[in-house]
Parts: sequence; structure tokens; C-alpha cells
Amino acid sequence: MSATALACDFDGAALPGAPRVLALAVPAGQSPEATRRHARQLARAVLADALGAWLGCDARAIAISDVRGQAPRATLVTAAPQTAWADRLAATGLSISHAPGLTLAAWRPPAPWGRCAGAARSTHGCRRSTARGRAVPGAKFSAKSPRVVEKQARTAIDIAAFTAAWAAHEARLKCLDEPLQEWSPALQARLAACQVRPLIIPAAAGGGRRWQAAVAWA
Repeated sequence: MSATALACDFDGAALPGAPRVLALAVPAGQSPEATRRHARQLARAVLADALGAWLGCDARAIAISDVRGQAPRATLVTAAPQTAWADRLAATGLSISHAPGLTLAAWRPPAPWGRCAGAARSTHGCRRSTARGRAVPGAKFSAKSPRVVEKQARTAIDIAAFTAAWAAHEARLKCLDEPLQEWSPALQARLAACQVRPLIIPAAAGGGRRWQAAVAWA
């Protein structure tokens, strides 16, 4: 199984210890569950390839766990000439995030806190789910209704800002293995331990959609 994975850029991506994030375009399958299952397989294959290149070993020697509700982990499945590989893999943070049409696969080299997590949401999908109106940039509006134009443009901006904030919040929660929950001062204090950055999704992986995505690491 192969997939074209493209690197996502973000502020601080070149710093030592920063996560590496790869984006994969995943076309729709016969059903949502089949699409998600295919995306999980592709993401794990991509992570194995990336980790194999990092360690200098065959990607087939690396297995990425697939247990629902648990962060993926990397282990060696064949004998390796360097026993340090197993220790380095065990200390490497991994994360996989899915949204319809896009999958993110992130990994972080061993660090005092090795966890990382990514999250992506499509503003296109948010616009389609609104009950009324279509705040689509570039749409033709009547010159006789400037207030309507202003309101719809403001709605588009508000949706994009909300989606970006939600992606960042979800990435932090995933990074700390926290479930979705109401805000509280205690939760805010825990989330403050995570750095979070907006991701730049390559156009070739975005499928023509406008994505808001984030990566967080502790």
C-alpha cells in the first residue's frame, strides 16, 4: 500500500524537537467507515515509511498500533541490528487525525514530552452545514444589497476563525489525551502546557477545500 504524503509547514517546524506533520488526500470510499478504515491504513503506512527513513531501517520492520481510542504507537516487528531502535520508537510521539477528504499523520522524535497531536477541519464543510445562507467567498451578490454582502462576508470570516480555534483546541486536547469537555480553569491550566501552531495544508492534499488545521505538542 502506498500514498503520497506531503509535508505540512508551520511556524517553528524547523526547530529541534518540533513535530513532523504529513497530509494525505483520502478520496471517499463506498461508505464513511470504509473511507476511515482506508485512511487509517494509509496513515500508518506513511508513518512507518517516515520512521524507517529516520532510523535508517526498512519500513516493514515497523508496526504502528491501531487500537480505537488510543494514540498509535510504533514497535519493531523484526529483529534489528541496533537495539536502540526499539527504545527510540517507544519514545516517539505519534498522532493521526481524520477529516472527510484529509488525514494528518504526525510524529515527534523522542523528547522529554514526546506527545504530539494534529487536528483538521474544513471551513467548506462548516459552510455547507449551516442551516441558512452560503457565505462563499467570490460569490456574486447584488450591488443593491451592501448590507447582505457585508453580513455574509462577516459570516464567512467568523466561521473560518471559529474553525481555526476549534482545530487548535482539539489538537491540544488530543495531545494531552483529554476528552471533549466543558471549559474550566483546571482544563485551561492543563492545556497551557501545549504549544499549538496553525498548519499550512499543501494545496495538492487539500482537495480544493479550505482547511483549518493545527498541531500541538507538549
